[in-house]
Amino acid sequence: MTPISNLNAILQDAYSLKYDWEAYGLQDVAISTHKIGELILTSGRIIACDPLIVPDVRYHLKKVVRPGTYPVIVSVADFQPIGDTRFACAMLRINNEPTVKWEVALINEPDSAQADGRLAYGVDAGTGCFVDWDAAEMIAGLVSLEVRYPEKDEFEMFCDRVIVEMENNSFGKHPLTAGWASMKVGDDTEANIIAFSSGWGDGGYSSFWGYDASGNLSSLVTDFALFPDPSAA
Repeated sequence: MTPISNLNAILQDAYSLKYDWEAYGLQDVAISTHKIGELILTSGRIIACDPLIVPDVRYHLKKVVRPGTYPVIVSVADFQPIGDTRFACAMLRINNEPTVKWEVALINEPDSAQADGRLAYGVDAGTGCFVDWDAAEMIAGLVSLEVRYPEKDEFEMFCDRVIVEMENNSFGKHPLTAGWASMKVGDDTEANIIAFSSGWGDGGYSSFWGYDASGNLSSLVTDFALFPDPSAA
C-alpha cells in the first residue's frame, strides 16, 4: 500500500497546487508547514488514533522507534478563493534526512490471526493524534464506569481540554478545521499527546513510515488524503 497523497510534495513549505472542489470550483492551494510540538516517546510504541475516542493500547503501530523526543509537523493547506484551511498530513519527524521511500505503518491487530495487521485507523470526532503507548494507557485510565450523564468522568474532561486547546491553536478562520493541541496528559507527568484536525474530518486514515537513502527511519506521516496523487493510481 502506498500513500494516497504525494507526501514528499505536500511536506514542502511553499508548495502549491490546483484543486477542483466540486462544491466551490477550482481552488489555488498554498501549502505551509508548521511545527506544533514535540512528542515524548517513553516506550517507543506509537499509537495513531482519534484521541476523543478512548485510546485502545492494543492498537499500537507494530514498528517500534527509539524512545526520545520528536517534533511533530503539520502540512497546512490554504484554499483560495474559498478561504478554507485543512491539514493535508501530520508528520512525526525522526531524523532530518530526506525521505526516499514510504511504507504503510501497520497497526497491531490483537483479535486477528493475520500477521499483517490493520492499515488505517477510524476517526469519528474529526481529530487524529500521535501518542506514546504509556501516555495512551494513562488516558484510557481516566475512564470511569461509575460516572453517568450529565456528569463527566476524567476522560470526558480531558477531551474537553483537548478541544479547547485545539480551538485556541487554529490555522485559518474556522476553528477546528485545522486546529491542534500539544498537551500533557496529567499534571504529575511529562507524558504528552499531540492532536490535530483530520483533513476533511471523519473517515479512515493510514500512516506511513518514511525511510532515508541509508534505509533509516526518517518520519512517520498520517496521510489525510486531501489531494490524491494521480501517479499513485
